[in-house]
Amino acid sequence: MALSIGMFTLIKYAAMKNVLKTILCVCLFGAFADTANAQTTGNLVVPRPATAVMETPTQPANANAKAVTITLKNNAEKSIAVFAGPKEELKEPKVLVAGGLSKNTLYLREQDAVCLMTVDKRPMACTVIKPGITMVEVNTSANAISSK
Repeated sequence: MALSIGMFTLIKYAAMKNVLKTILCVCLFGAFADTANAQTTGNLVVPRPATAVMETPTQPANANAKAVTITLKNNAEKSIAVFAGPKEELKEPKVLVAGGLSKNTLYLREQDAVCLMTVDKRPMACTVIKPGITMVEVNTSANAISSK
């Protein structure tokens, strides 16, 4: 008889343990399902498409300046890096390379800049194209620039 009471208690305990697990799972699932449902069934806000602000295109400062042809004369024996164009573009320069002891033709506008550039694209020396200038020279040391 003692054996049957012990077995009954063990079975009763095991059954209660499984019932508690099931109740806990149902409660947790219900809590998470309620949270997920609250996120999706609320008032949905539909984003409006962004409207672009129309800006009038700005012209460069030298848009009305006269076009000129400049000869770039490199008196140095080594190649040099040169920027030629509007001063505003010096922030992100497009650099061209002029060989040693060479003459190159540049097509610019008045008030454009011609600059010698360092390896890391920083201006070392600059000159501004003024009316009447036809030649820009780099000295033999490749550290100065002049206009004539």
